[in-house]
Amino acid sequence: MSATRAVADFVAGLRYDDLPPHLVQSTKDHILDQLGIQVGVSTKPWLKLAVDYVKGQANHPEASIAGTPEKVSAENAAFANGAFGHGFEMDDVYSPALAHPGPVVVSAAIAVAERDRCSGKALIEAVVAGYEVMGRCGYALSPSQLYRGFHPTSAAGPLGAVAAVGKLTGLDADTLVHGLAISGSFCSGVTECYKSGGEVKRYHGGIAAAGGIRAAALAQLGLTGPATILEGPLGIRAMSDTFTPDVITNGLGERFVVADIWTKKYAANGMIHAPADAVDIIRARRPFEADDVARIAVGSNQHAINEVGSIRKPHDIFGFQFSMNYALALQIVKHGNNFDAYTEENLNDPDIAALAERIFTETDEEVDSWFPEKIGGRVRIEFADGGVEEELVEDCRGTPGNPMSAAELETKARAVASMSMTEAKFDILIAAVRSLETLADVRELGDALRG
Repeated sequence: MSATRAVADFVAGLRYDDLPPHLVQSTKDHILDQLGIQVGVSTKPWLKLAVDYVKGQANHPEASIAGTPEKVSAENAAFANGAFGHGFEMDDVYSPALAHPGPVVVSAAIAVAERDRCSGKALIEAVVAGYEVMGRCGYALSPSQLYRGFHPTSAAGPLGAVAAVGKLTGLDADTLVHGLAISGSFCSGVTECYKSGGEVKRYHGGIAAAGGIRAAALAQLGLTGPATILEGPLGIRAMSDTFTPDVITNGLGERFVVADIWTKKYAANGMIHAPADAVDIIRARRPFEADDVARIAVGSNQHAINEVGSIRKPHDIFGFQFSMNYALALQIVKHGNNFDAYTEENLNDPDIAALAERIFTETDEEVDSWFPEKIGGRVRIEFADGGVEEELVEDCRGTPGNPMSAAELETKARAVASMSMTEAKFDILIAAVRSLETLADVRELGDALRG
C-alpha cells in the first residue's frame, strides 16, 4: 500500500473512542496552549494586518477570529488565527519535523468545526489526525528541507490541515487521497527572512491552515491530484535531499505525534531554549550578572548556526526572537525570556547589546548528533574572575523528555492571554476546552474565543 493511501485510510478510520484518556488530555492541553497564544498576541501590530485583510474579503459569518467580535469565513478565520498562533514564537513544536503543528491544525480544525457545528469529540479526533499527518510528513522531509530554505511549518502544514478538515467533513479515504494530493500544491514557505528580515514568516501557520481547508473543499467538489503525493519522485520529496518516507507510515496508529509535542517556555526560536535553560542552571549554582561575564560560547547544531547564530544585531522584534546572542543577553540582563520581555525597549537596551557582543554560537558535535530528534545545547561561561562554568542540556523544559504539566500549561496560557483578554473571559474559554468531549457544538468554543 502506498504511503498516501495508508495515511488516508488512517485518517478516515480514526475514532475518538479508540484514543486513550492520556492522549485526549494531551490534545486538549495543546489546544489550550494554542488558543492562549492566539488570544494574547492578536493585537500585535504585524498580526492585526491579517484581520484587516480577511475583513476586506466577502465573508459568510462562519467562524471566529481570536479577540474579534464578528465572524468571517472558516478559511479566513483559520488564516488569521493560524497567523496569531505562530506570530510570536510561542507555539508548540514537533522536534523531529522541526514544525509547529498547533497554529496550523488547531486553527483549521476549530474554524471548520465551528462552521459545521461539529462536536467537541469530533474536534479532538481531527486535531489528533492533523498532528499525526503534519508531524510524520514533516519528519520525512527533515532536516534537509531547512537547509534548502523551506520552512517546515508551511511545508508540511497543509497536509496536516487537510487531514484535520477532511476528518471533520467526513471525507472517505478515496477523497482524502485527493485532498492530501491537492494540499501538496500548497506546501511552501521559504526562510530568507532569517537572513534579511521581514514579518511574513509569522503568517506561515495561517497560510498552511487556510490551504488545508481549501484543499479539502476542492477534493470534496471532485478535483483530483496525484495519488502518490507522499511517496512519488516529484511529490513532497521535491523539498528535501534526505527524504525518508518510511517514517510516514511506520507505527501509524500506534505511537501518536500529539503525545510527543514540545510546548515552549520562552518566546523565542526553539534553538534558543536549551541554551537558555543552561544559563538558568548555571546561574542557580553560581549567581552572576552581566558584568561578571567575559565570554559565553554556545554549542548547538549546524542549523542553529545558520538560523539563530547569524543575526548578531537584530533590528526588529522578529530578529530579536531569532538571535541567540541577544536572547541569552536578555536572559541574563533581565532575568527572563518570556513573551513580555521581547519589547522595543529591551531590543535597544545598551546593557543587553554590550553583553550580546560577548556571546557566540558554534557547532557542538554531540549536540549536532541529536538533531532534529532533539534540539539541545551546551553553554560555557567564562567569567571575568577567571572562573568557568559549563552546562549541557539535552531536554529543555517543555520537551517530551522534560514536559510541562497541564497546570503549568494553563498558567502559561493565562499569562499570554492576559495581554488581550480579561481573566474572567479567558476562564470561559478554558472551561470550554477542558470539557471539549462533552460539547455538542464547537460554536460554544468559538464564542469564547471571540471574547
